[in-house]
Amino acid sequence: HKLEDFLPKLKTLTFQADLGSMWDKTQRIRALVDDLAPMLSLNDAELQAARRAALGLVQNLMAWNLNFDLRTGLEAAAQHLPIEATAEAKEAVLAFIIERLRNLLLEQGYRYDVVDAVLAAQGHNPARAAQAVRELTAWVQREDWPQILPAYARCVRITRGQPRYEVNPDAFVEDAERALWQALQQAEATPRRPSSVDDFFAAFLPMKPAIERFFDEVLVMAEDETLRRNRLALLQRIAALADGVADFSKLEGF
Repeated sequence: HKLEDFLPKLKTLTFQADLGSMWDKTQRIRALVDDLAPMLSLNDAELQAARRAALGLVQNLMAWNLNFDLRTGLEAAAQHLPIEATAEAKEAVLAFIIERLRNLLLEQGYRYDVVDAVLAAQGHNPARAAQAVRELTAWVQREDWPQILPAYARCVRITRGQPRYEVNPDAFVEDAERALWQALQQAEATPRRPSSVDDFFAAFLPMKPAIERFFDEVLVMAEDETLRRNRLALLQRIAALADGVADFSKLEGF
């Protein structure tokens, strides 16, 4: 007998009361594979290892270095369920998978703070997250890392808890403000892969002298509200360069 000859018997085995039998689950997986194949640019044969548990899914995405957003996959899976998948349920499943990814990376010997920093920003994409963890690991081992992280951290810490403001270049009054604004524009124009730690620092590092000069010469929390908001807005833009890359505040020494 072929394995598929036994499929009808799965109708007699309950998978979960609200979700039907094991046969129903099998049919949903078949349909989901058809949905996922175009997203992953894979054929059916290559999608077989992703039918396993969360750990297997994460391992395969990393092994194949596949750029895949788990949130998209969960939305596709939810469409095949016979009951509604709530936002809370999908968030819980995503968190469960990301925790498996975290454990896997820790087992591979990566520092917990490096792993947590990356997963906070891009845990939904295991392959890209794993690459970012490798890149950030190399950065935190650099001799000049104790000078690099504080430059970024100063921009983040002083803006915490502040409303979002818009930069008005015409409102700058100090040369150090204008110099930092120019450096920021150059950083924002630097070609980057959105998830790349290396690309982030390639854009950020040239700003370091301007950041240090800014904090030496400019009073960010000025009494004048216009000046204060504009300076905070400038620093918020710098902090936002790391969006989608890592939450560096989770790193030791931040």
